[in-house]
Amino acid sequence: MVLNSYFIYNFMITTDNNEYLYSLYDLSAVSHTFNILENKIDHVISAVGSKKFLAVILDNTSAIANVWKHISKKYLHILNIHYIIHFVNLITKDILGNFFSLIIYF
Repeated sequence: MVLNSYFIYNFMITTDNNEYLYSLYDLSAVSHTFNILENKIDHVISAVGSKKFLAVILDNTSAIANVWKHISKKYLHILNIHYIIHFVNLITKDILGNFFSLIIYF
């Protein structure tokens, strides 16, 4: 069994009382290079206005970690917060992948 991977990036904006889906990008068909990811994140920050941001919540993939280094140099006041659910998702995929391998074996 093959589990398909989709790379959907959503940009949520949270205020005191509300959450808004600002934009949604399906980057499944493109390489997740530093430039593409940095441009998407920088575009959202610039379009909304960097002064309106307190923090950005990201996963901790190597591509995102490199992007964050550059974004944090440009926007010194924006905090980087790691998204713990990303790690839970990775662990779950690993467990399910091993589980399905056992089913196919037997």
